[in-house]
Amino acid sequence: MKKTKSLREKLIPAFLLASLLSITMFAVLSQIRMRINMKQSLDDRIQGGLNKADQCLDMILDKYETILYDLCTDDEVVETAEKLNEDQDDLTVNSSQFRRYLSHTSNRNTGMEGVLLVLKNGKKIFYDHNSSSSANSSWMNTLQIPSFQGTMIYQAPDQPVIIGEKEVAIFQVVRKIVDYRDIHKEIGTITLSIDEKVLEDSVYNGEDNRIYICQDDKVISAPDKSLIGKVISELNTKGYRVTERMNEKSGWSIYYFQSLQRYKRAVLEQGSFWIIVTLGTIVILALLTYYFTRPVIKSVDKIVGVMNEAEKGDFMVRIPVEDDMTREVQRIALGFNELMEKIDELISQVKQAVLEQKNAELYALEAQIDPHFLYNTLDTINWKAIEREEYEISDMVGALADILRYAVKNAGGETNIQRELYWLEQYMLLQSAKLGKPLKTVIEAPEHIRRYKIHKLLLQPFVENAIKYAFKNKVGECILKIRIEDADGQIHIVIEDNGRGLSLETLALLNNEMADMDDHLGIVNVRKRLQLYYPGEANIYFESRPNKYTKVHLFIPAAEEDEDENRNRGR
Repeated sequence: MKKTKSLREKLIPAFLLASLLSITMFAVLSQIRMRINMKQSLDDRIQGGLNKADQCLDMILDKYETILYDLCTDDEVVETAEKLNEDQDDLTVNSSQFRRYLSHTSNRNTGMEGVLLVLKNGKKIFYDHNSSSSANSSWMNTLQIPSFQGTMIYQAPDQPVIIGEKEVAIFQVVRKIVDYRDIHKEIGTITLSIDEKVLEDSVYNGEDNRIYICQDDKVISAPDKSLIGKVISELNTKGYRVTERMNEKSGWSIYYFQSLQRYKRAVLEQGSFWIIVTLGTIVILALLTYYFTRPVIKSVDKIVGVMNEAEKGDFMVRIPVEDDMTREVQRIALGFNELMEKIDELISQVKQAVLEQKNAELYALEAQIDPHFLYNTLDTINWKAIEREEYEISDMVGALADILRYAVKNAGGETNIQRELYWLEQYMLLQSAKLGKPLKTVIEAPEHIRRYKIHKLLLQPFVENAIKYAFKNKVGECILKIRIEDADGQIHIVIEDNGRGLSLETLALLNNEMADMDDHLGIVNVRKRLQLYYPGEANIYFESRPNKYTKVHLFIPAAEEDEDENRNRGR
């Protein structure tokens, strides 16, 4: 058998569980709220970083675009470039002059690795900042400038270039030389080659993020130079949140890799905090619960001890009511003491009842002779009537004997509808003789309904009222109909007469269960019996039209009699 838990064993886990659920719910809501706030903060940080990187990139590009614009639109530069395209006699002088322009531009701008002029006729003039040379360069001559539409483009080589003995990643700003006297005239292009570190330094936004600039999905600027030239999708994104934005000026993509380590650490710290709070709360609540339930448990133990004594048969025990008991425990103790007093009283009453029952049984044995004497007397009268050929009297005496046997045997018990209807027929036979005129009886009850159970003498008061009141001074044929049918799991019994009917006041009185009906005690008794036999499951109501009819509608639960019951009642 499963061991029953004590009150303390139930209370402490219940308090702890309730507290744990409350703390857990609060912790979960707090975590959810914190995650939402952190996500919003992270989104704001990323968008702010992207905005800053985009603006810084625009500023760098604007700077070199301005330098290139000044160089490409300078009248002397344009004139010199045109002379070089025309291969005039002072070609060497013009080339030297152009190299001075290029060197001057390169030397006064930090991060610029070189400047390249490509003329219309294919001639190249350059300046290598690292070697400070316009004649020898390991990388300037290899630069490929793509053809493009418009005035200016931004580009970056797929791989770093070798400058001196180092690999240097560069990006380039290329612009066409424009003669504003003839803007459609092709002169050449000037290319600024700039160290990629300029881009990296400009977009740097803290240690917990990484910013990559890509051209056609290939990395052209990165904190880790070994990643330059790789496809952006090949980069490790684990532990980072990646966001992309297109730079409108250059057409390059800015990829913002935001580290999630700090945010994960904050979530972990918050979770650890709530775990510590939960454990501490559980310990404190366990101690407080034990402390505050101790007096209650002590009082309950006293009550249980006294109850155990009462269970053994000692009904004189009482629970001492103490001031330190809680109000509820005091009520239990007082209730138990009152119960013990009532039990003592009931035991005394039972002893008296047992004594009285013995006496009643003796009286009943003495009185059994009376019904037998009555049946024998009626039987004698019946035979006397038959001898004198008074057959109507014989029928009435036989009906009276059947009625007495039916009413006396198991009075108030259950029978079936078939027997109840037979008894009513005998009863109406006698009442017809009393009425002094023929009484036509119509009974409509399907065969299967006749096997349903009903309590004895339940219909008799309605039949008696019909004969006693409805047919009083009735002119013409007196008809009494009894119709029984199924009605959704209930038996619907209708007792109808064609008598003088009821007044509206009497009808309202009969249909009011709470009304005081001293003149209709039979109806009152039937209502009480219905409530006793079928509590909450039976119903009764009346309908009537003066000088037309009166109907009694009775509803009782449908319960079919089994074969054993039918056999026993037939004995």
